[in-house]
Amino acid sequence: MKKLIFITMCLILLLAACNTNDSKDKSHESKSDNSATKTFKQDDGTKVKIPKNPKRIVVLHPTYVGALVKFDHKPVGVTEFVSQNKTLDEATKGIKRIGQGNVEQVTKTKPDLIITTKEDKNVKKLKKIAPTIQMDAMKSNYKETTKKLGEIVNEQDKADKWLKDWENKLQEDKKSLGDNIKGKTITVLQATPKGLTAFGKNYGRGTEIVYDGYGMKQPKMLEKETKNAYMATLSEEKLADYAGDYIILASMGQKPPFTQKENWKNLKTVKNGHVIDLNVQDTQYNDPISLEKQRKIIFDQLKEMK
Repeated sequence: MKKLIFITMCLILLLAACNTNDSKDKSHESKSDNSATKTFKQDDGTKVKIPKNPKRIVVLHPTYVGALVKFDHKPVGVTEFVSQNKTLDEATKGIKRIGQGNVEQVTKTKPDLIITTKEDKNVKKLKKIAPTIQMDAMKSNYKETTKKLGEIVNEQDKADKWLKDWENKLQEDKKSLGDNIKGKTITVLQATPKGLTAFGKNYGRGTEIVYDGYGMKQPKMLEKETKNAYMATLSEEKLADYAGDYIILASMGQKPPFTQKENWKNLKTVKNGHVIDLNVQDTQYNDPISLEKQRKIIFDQLKEMK
């Protein structure tokens, strides 16, 4: 009897030890899953280790917010500049706003990943807080950026589907607009603190839609000026040299002062009624949410023009 009790006790202790080891193994596996990383290739070709499944992302430029929201991965913190844009402000309601260059506020959000730009002067400090990705708008167009943001949050399928659906919509628009846009040039203008500015082909404000989507062209002088730059600063006196058959006039909700001058009023584009109004306080960036809003605004106005 004593022998049987001894054997039973040994079996109980052995099973307990196995259960303890299993618990330790599962605990270790869980910890490994949480700390797992993957390699992400940045726009400049360098590679950075980031969380395999980032949960607390801080985004420090408005352009990179919309895709994450679209793919159901809302950041825990976004740059305060989204508050100046109706479309993105509504899409990020309830999310913490981060002041420009405020590293302390970034720290308080306890991010496991930070997305910023190559121009960010605080990048060394940010890297001490969490793995940091630097995006470069000059080396990656909006389609590539959308794919990369999908990759970051493991939503490549959603990114690919959005891009396919988006391309189909643009082709439908192009067919519907027909001769209104076929072979036509277009200029995207805005009065900025730097002066009268015309934008390149991949800098929001509808540029991706009219150039890449609708196949419209920049006037030759403008194309030359923005070949290796985001934008070109123009003199009002030479505005006619840069004006296309159409103009997208990006404004802060009201007509800028230069539109009251003869240089503007005498433009053939203006006389033909070929000016598309775009309020940048409503929408201006080139993320999926912003682009969808811009497409409707631009298409509806182009459709009415002759």
